[in-house]
Amino acid sequence: MTTSLYLSRARLRSTRGEALSAIAPILFPDDQNARAGHAHRLVWLLFQDIPDSQRDFLWRDEGNGKYLILSHRAPADPHHLFELDTKPFAPALEVGDRLRFLLRANPVVARKGALDAGDKAKRARGKRVDIVMDALHDLPKEERATARDRLTVEAGQRWLTQQGARAGFAPTKVTVDSCSRIDISDTSRQKRRDRAGISVMELAGELEITDPIAFLLKLAQGFGSAKAFGNGLMLIRRA
Repeated sequence: MTTSLYLSRARLRSTRGEALSAIAPILFPDDQNARAGHAHRLVWLLFQDIPDSQRDFLWRDEGNGKYLILSHRAPADPHHLFELDTKPFAPALEVGDRLRFLLRANPVVARKGALDAGDKAKRARGKRVDIVMDALHDLPKEERATARDRLTVEAGQRWLTQQGARAGFAPTKVTVDSCSRIDISDTSRQKRRDRAGISVMELAGELEITDPIAFLLKLAQGFGSAKAFGNGLMLIRRA
């Protein structure tokens, strides 16, 4: 690795008697759609030391105001809104190492055929399409409901295998624990056409390292799309 990485556990100070307890229901509501947008802004509070900086971290919502964060710089909390536990992240990996993993991702594929006729800007790389919708596309509509669960698992396994081929690992066991759609549109928007959603897939299993450097570089970059909304961070431990 040519750059430092930090793994942090952050807990918002929002339990009884703490600074933010009165507004805890607002900060992380029960509704999953609202929580994604709120958490996105909360985690950014830890990386405001450099004005106008680009996002250089991945994060995962663990619920109840708790977050896991992988970042290129240590988070800073000048206003003492969080409990922070930050450690350098530099796993010593070798070819053949086996790891267990958890991954919350927005998996997509590029499909040129999905572009609008006049959309020339994206024509070179294609339009990003949800992998489950892509897998269902060629099926008759009346068959999609019964095939969805099977195709979701197959699509998730295929997508992660393709990721591994480019990122220095080979999945040896992959389960798709869930796949849901989350509305990430601005709640102030009233028109349905302005609403934006993402598909979030929870994957787990085991993998084998084939190229440690490529794997760690990809781990720092994250997997899939919609990383700003808590996707893409792969958690690993020895199998």
